[in-house]
Amino acid sequence: MASFDVEIEKIVAGGDGLARHEGRVVFVPKTAPSERHRVEVVQERKDFLRGRSTVCLEPSVDRRDAPCRYDERCGGCSLMHLTPDAQLAAKRKILLESLFRTGACSFGVSGTADVSGGLDVRVAPSPEQGYRTRLRFHVSRTDRGLAMGFRRRGSHFVEDVEHCHLAGDELNECWLRVRKYLQHEDALARGLASVELQESSDEVGRIIGRFLVRSRDGLRRFDRGVREALLRETALEGFAVASGSREVRAGRAFVHHRVAGVALRQSAGAFFQTNRFLVERLVASVAPSAAVSRVVDLYCGVGLFAIPLSRRARTVVGVEASPIAVRDAVANAQAAGVNVRFTCEDASRFAAGFGFERGDYVVVDPPRGGLPRELRETLSRAPLREICYVSCDPAAFARDAAFLCRNGFHLRRLELLDFFPNTHHFETVALLSRAPLDPAPRDG
Repeated sequence: MASFDVEIEKIVAGGDGLARHEGRVVFVPKTAPSERHRVEVVQERKDFLRGRSTVCLEPSVDRRDAPCRYDERCGGCSLMHLTPDAQLAAKRKILLESLFRTGACSFGVSGTADVSGGLDVRVAPSPEQGYRTRLRFHVSRTDRGLAMGFRRRGSHFVEDVEHCHLAGDELNECWLRVRKYLQHEDALARGLASVELQESSDEVGRIIGRFLVRSRDGLRRFDRGVREALLRETALEGFAVASGSREVRAGRAFVHHRVAGVALRQSAGAFFQTNRFLVERLVASVAPSAAVSRVVDLYCGVGLFAIPLSRRARTVVGVEASPIAVRDAVANAQAAGVNVRFTCEDASRFAAGFGFERGDYVVVDPPRGGLPRELRETLSRAPLREICYVSCDPAAFARDAAFLCRNGFHLRRLELLDFFPNTHHFETVALLSRAPLDPAPRDG
């Protein structure tokens, strides 16, 4: 393998360091800006190289010893080798460069606290340990037996893991109990693809599970006796076992979270934000600054935004494609005593037939891929003044923001919430507003 020396310029989306060699970009994991590394090429493409550092020739002052013993082998934490402040600085720059590159903003990127153009990026940090309320472990068979843990970076190989630095003691202890049970039930483990554990952020130690099996045969192995034994041996509140659209449940397969004074039920299989320390801040960041006539919450999940925001609107509509999440949302609204209308439908189809009004406050919190093109176009044509966009992917957000900005919207507020310390992921909350309205959307 060819090797050469490079200087790392910056951290890019995905967590790798970026350097240049003979006119080509080189991506090197586990590096820091300004460091010099001797790099060995592991993948070669026409326009770029991927390498690994064999020697750190000049380490950065921002480098540290990773606090997790699995860091070199586990692919989960791409930034754990950096100090928390350096991680935040890298994420902030990734966000701004993504927006600048797509043309969503006309300002440049700087290392200062304020951004030219009057847009201040607020940053909300999180404790780096014990913040996760959800973990998903993969299950695989290796030459050494059963491996249960996380995949190595850029590989399908499952690294056996007994403890995750990002989760609290109760969730880790539950994982050990699940591991022990599966190690003694080889036939059961053979049919498993992954195990997801979800802890209540309100009642620490109350944990549910979701077991994803590879086939219906794997589903049949979870008969009544197995389900009862699994509940007893793991101390799970309940769990679901799923194979495609088929599913069986056992015990109390839901937990509660308390956010903004509201109790929210989350069933196994429904999505809920995973940082116990920042979810309250997230809801506060999404709330409108003043009362509005109507909130339209697309991708509403179990009602995390829709139900608390009902205090600031005469009418709230929540839209969610997951039937499990919608059932939770309806139950949560009833328990909270608020009148929110929830609809189980694809967000794009719903929006295409919905009569948006100028006074609507629209919240979008799409999956990692961002907004579908048809939904972007629908929102750009609607007579809206404000859209609050919650994103977990800066590239997808920048693409969508650029489209909306080309159609009359402007970024008025931008907040980076470090929901996932030690990884390259983070949440962005952006307020886009406009006046006057453009009559027709432009392509982009």
